[in-house]
Amino acid sequence: MLEIFSTWPTKKVLRYLIVFALVLLFIIYPFMMYYYTVSQYPVSFFESQLSFNGELLKSHYSITNIDLYRIAQSLDYGFMVSYGILLFCISLIVARNFEENTLWSKLGFLMPVLGVFAPLLDAAENLFILLMLTDPLGFPNILALLHSFCALFKYIFMLLTLGYIIIATIASKVKK
Repeated sequence: MLEIFSTWPTKKVLRYLIVFALVLLFIIYPFMMYYYTVSQYPVSFFESQLSFNGELLKSHYSITNIDLYRIAQSLDYGFMVSYGILLFCISLIVARNFEENTLWSKLGFLMPVLGVFAPLLDAAENLFILLMLTDPLGFPNILALLHSFCALFKYIFMLLTLGYIIIATIASKVKK
């Protein structure tokens, strides 16, 4: 089933997608970080996303400019599109460096799928953030748990994909 990735999308399409994703990244990311910074959210994305604690998030929201933070979270959707495309394309390019039906290529054709699931989980995570921001001091704590579980699996899929890209790139160079 994943063998379709051996030829689709074409190299030319992958290159166009990478250029599009990089342009989007360089446009969206500075604005997203600007709004995140001026919102005065007190901790890093990573610390917040993996808090698993509604009361802690409520304390963060109590000292944050919610409107500016909401803008940052909304811009994050563009960032998700950019990194999802990059993970998909780069992992696919790396997988195609190996002969078909090898462990590296089979594993590699799974990575674009994980690379797409990471931003999908990120999108769900942001949906929970936006829901929490509708009542930043009184949202149900279950939203924080769901938000953090989405973030956890997002990071797992992202790290698996990035790890494959790095290790498989080295392996393909050693193989030659």
